[in-house]
Amino acid sequence: MPPRPSLPPLLGCALSQWASCAAVFSAAASWDVRICIGGGAIAALATAVAIAALWRHRAVQAWAALAGALLGVACALGCAAVQHTESRNLEDAPSRVRFEALADGSRSMYGSSVLARTELPSGVHAIVLVRISEDDIVRYGEVFEADASLAVPSGSSAAYCWRQGAVATARASDISLVERHDLLGTLVGLRNRVIDALADLDAGDGSAVLAALVCGWRIPLEEGEVYEAFKVTGLAHLVAVSGAHLSIVSAFIAGALRLMRVPRVPAMVVQAILLLSYLVLAAAPPSAVRAAVMAFAGMLSFAVRRRPASLGALSACMLGFVALEPTAALSVSFALSALSTLGIVVFSGLCSSWIADLVPVLPRIVREALALTAASSITAAPFSASLFSMLPLVAPLANVVAAPLFPLVCAGGLVAAMGSLIAPAASAPLLGVASTGAAVLTGIVHFLANLPHASAPVELPLLFALGATAVLVAVLWTAWPRPRPAVAGAVFGTTLCIVVFAIALVPRMAGDEIIMLDVGQGDAFVVRSNGAHVLVDTGNQEGLLREALARHGVLSLDAVVVTHGDDDHMGALASLNGVVEVGCVLLADDALSCPCNACARLRKAACDLVGDGGVKGLGVGDHVVVGAFDLSVVWPEEFTDEGGNADSLCLLAEADADGDGSGDWTALFVGDAERDQLAQLVESGRVGKVDLYKVGHHGSKNALDNRLADALSPSIALVSAGEGNRYGHPAPETVALLEDTGALVMRTDISGDVSCRIEADRIAVETLR
Repeated sequence: MPPRPSLPPLLGCALSQWASCAAVFSAAASWDVRICIGGGAIAALATAVAIAALWRHRAVQAWAALAGALLGVACALGCAAVQHTESRNLEDAPSRVRFEALADGSRSMYGSSVLARTELPSGVHAIVLVRISEDDIVRYGEVFEADASLAVPSGSSAAYCWRQGAVATARASDISLVERHDLLGTLVGLRNRVIDALADLDAGDGSAVLAALVCGWRIPLEEGEVYEAFKVTGLAHLVAVSGAHLSIVSAFIAGALRLMRVPRVPAMVVQAILLLSYLVLAAAPPSAVRAAVMAFAGMLSFAVRRRPASLGALSACMLGFVALEPTAALSVSFALSALSTLGIVVFSGLCSSWIADLVPVLPRIVREALALTAASSITAAPFSASLFSMLPLVAPLANVVAAPLFPLVCAGGLVAAMGSLIAPAASAPLLGVASTGAAVLTGIVHFLANLPHASAPVELPLLFALGATAVLVAVLWTAWPRPRPAVAGAVFGTTLCIVVFAIALVPRMAGDEIIMLDVGQGDAFVVRSNGAHVLVDTGNQEGLLREALARHGVLSLDAVVVTHGDDDHMGALASLNGVVEVGCVLLADDALSCPCNACARLRKAACDLVGDGGVKGLGVGDHVVVGAFDLSVVWPEEFTDEGGNADSLCLLAEADADGDGSGDWTALFVGDAERDQLAQLVESGRVGKVDLYKVGHHGSKNALDNRLADALSPSIALVSAGEGNRYGHPAPETVALLEDTGALVMRTDISGDVSCRIEADRIAVETLR
């Protein structure tokens, strides 16, 4: 057993600084600038007093933690004061603005966006969220000019901008790149050459993964399917810009060099060269610099064999980064990097001893690769589960299979990329070989992600996840347990029984229900009965959908019905892969052949999820039986709106709650269909009075009129709409029409999830909040 590391006071100082800075900076978004300045000054003075007390008191750990907490408050309020002040200096900005990209841009269905720095008329440099209507992605370090007007962030973007340190938003057009000739411009040019060379290879997932690993270029990775597979298998931290994956690669190379009996100093030089190569290839953005510095701190534990020294170095890194850039306290990449590297420094030796005891036949280099990955997971796995709203059940197997291969792929990619810059003529074969290795890794990850129940949806609040991490770390550090095969077998068996119980029995314990899931500005409804589950629409926020399914114990779906191709009804469909077992995807008949972009995107997502044979069409008169529910298709007879709102698949559900063979309750699902389509359904006699009505198009003002409200006369009206959405859904006049008919109007923006339990003599309604 390796010795248990002692925890330096600097670690408690760094962790408390991180926590207090994150909490105070989040709250300070709504505070007055004078409060921030005054509070920051008081906190800075109190920090000095606490630091002085360190030299006079024996309770060093407590005083160090207090000093860190006060320092975090001072940093947060100082940064908040600066952001509030800069947001007041946006007036009189020129119409032609020059920006410098601070990170790679991102793409959405509405265009692309990028965080950039610009100079305000006052001479102050400020961060701006620039939205670009074109699909072109601006890369990190590029300078561009554009016609743009600056505005204070508002609505849903305000919170995001505050966390990123952005004081304004801008809508840019007529963009032109500006050539730069400084050192950063040179590094950016080198990085772009490697990114473009990988893109020219057209090696699919292999080149996408390699670009993320060696250049931090994540757009192809995140726009494809492979990143979802890494998340499902619990390996997402391996392809993140973090100190963890650099530490794993460096330690693996160190182990290989030890096997070749290379002296320690030359071995450290090789590792340092790898880190510097990564910084060059990534063009040294702040996130990569943080990762490299933390990786170096992690390397110290292997170089000097002294955990306290590396813990102190890591703590100093965390203190410095948060002090210099308080917004890092809210950064996901910083959290993954810090937590993963902390786990490696503290627990890698313990994990290595466990693996050696339990699987003594493994070679040392493989054992250390597995130990590093397992150690990083101890501190990062709960955070990742909260972040991605899924618990990777296949993660232990994935680590055993993929972890030893990952360092080879990453190190090989770094060497190949640097070689391609030194010898451009050899670029294609070098990067081709490296991409082949990455393709092997991604093939393994895809295979594991497609195993039944590879992952499970979870709802894990962030604070709970961090608290669980703290408890787990405290227990392991205090006990420092020696593994025993019998105990390991008992833990594995118990876990397996719990998983089987959750998958096989829990879903059958639910009653007959229609559940409106709170997925923001989108539709998602679960119809379940007798152990059968059908999801009607998915919304477009993957995390919210997985959390909602987890809240209701939905681990498998017999079918997913998608009413039409709008993003807020099908955008999260692909994210179910590997997380929830899906039997088939059901679409309107004409959606299978409609040439519009929305239907084409819908078909692709459906085929990616269940294969070509699992995608089926529904026409008027078709039925979908879900236990006691019989869902019949009543619309559309044929497409007239190119798969748009008017072509939404509409379902009339009849529930036989008492099992006597006749329907007791009725429910109507209409997607985004509005009053014109509803009028035809009523006039044709296909739809009459219903007990439960899913209000069309999120309750828009055109959802229905007086005559249709009277014809339906629903007892319960369900409106799915995001809180504070920009569309004004649901429209007040629509809500008033429904209430005038005596309907109980339930809304996700007010009540969250709404569960309607169908019983023989009533419909019992329960809400999340």
